[in-house]
Amino acid sequence: MLNPTDRRGVYGFLGKAIKWPVKRFVPAAIRARILPAHSVSISDATWNQAYGSGTWDYLGTTREIARYSVIAGYCKHLKPAARVLDVGCGAGVLASWLSGASISSYFGIDLSEVAIEQARQANIDGAEFAVADAATFEPSQIFDVIVFNEMLYYLEEPEEQIRRLARCLAPGGLLIVSIWYHDDGIRTWNRLKAAFDELDRVRITHASTRFKWDVAVLKLR
Repeated sequence: MLNPTDRRGVYGFLGKAIKWPVKRFVPAAIRARILPAHSVSISDATWNQAYGSGTWDYLGTTREIARYSVIAGYCKHLKPAARVLDVGCGAGVLASWLSGASISSYFGIDLSEVAIEQARQANIDGAEFAVADAATFEPSQIFDVIVFNEMLYYLEEPEEQIRRLARCLAPGGLLIVSIWYHDDGIRTWNRLKAAFDELDRVRITHASTRFKWDVAVLKLR
């Protein structure tokens, strides 16, 4: 008979052996239903290291142009002269896209001190940045648009965090969400669909990498 340590080792191996073909051959939408969710919580120290080492520099490359174009387009078209809150703004890529546009103001927050310092050093016209944890941040301003760009699957209860932050939306305010199309992203979308009304959504596919993203405009029910 196997002792508990050996059993854990065998079960762990079998679990990996089962997951590999599922991840390799089963569509992401189905994987999201049959594979267990896992925590993707990341410490601020890890985020700082990643930004400091250039891990996230690809967000400013051509691979990301379509996704950022859609987010910026929603902001400009649906809410001209908007006051924008960018939750999980990183080094300020979206702020660069919105700079000089018809928006009224931009305020970005991120857990990473390194990312915020990089954003500030870019001297983006009209943009303000602050180090803050999205899970505890309490806005002191009113906004017309809140953007959650590739960050909701890092929160344990994304729909509740959105509701909390949405208290600072002006009447008629909108939520813009971008989520990478993968297992955790699809689970997050399913939770959002149950909690918010979807006004518009597009799926973007980058041809050479086959990476996909969903970008949507939501509002509170």
